[in-house]
Amino acid sequence: MLVADLMTSQLRCLRETDSLADAVAAMQELFIRHIPVVDEAGRLAGLVTQRDLLSLEHKKDPTTPLRDIMRSDVATVSPDTPLRAAAETMIYNKYGCLPVVEAGGLVGIITETDFLKLAIFPIAPKRGD
Repeated sequence: MLVADLMTSQLRCLRETDSLADAVAAMQELFIRHIPVVDEAGRLAGLVTQRDLLSLEHKKDPTTPLRDIMRSDVATVSPDTPLRAAAETMIYNKYGCLPVVEAGGLVGIITETDFLKLAIFPIAPKRGD
């Protein structure tokens, strides 16, 4: 299996000019823990995580732009990366997610939750059964 088989491709992204408050609101609204930050061209510029926001929430002004607080040294994978390689990268580096980039553009994200779904759903009964 490849990253493309498991990644989430319908993403909620924010811009570098969006604020810390925007990121907090998006995470709460969508029940997510990672938000890719894109530049004007839609290329991955960085990543904001729930852990980052929790550590900054009372130290930074809520209007602080994401470009000032995002992680910009983000490891990425491509859609054709084997799942095992992506999982090993996440485990060994203690990453909660990896943005998926192809031809310079952000095309998805793969998270710990995606791997958990892969492990559970093939054996768990479907809801309503």
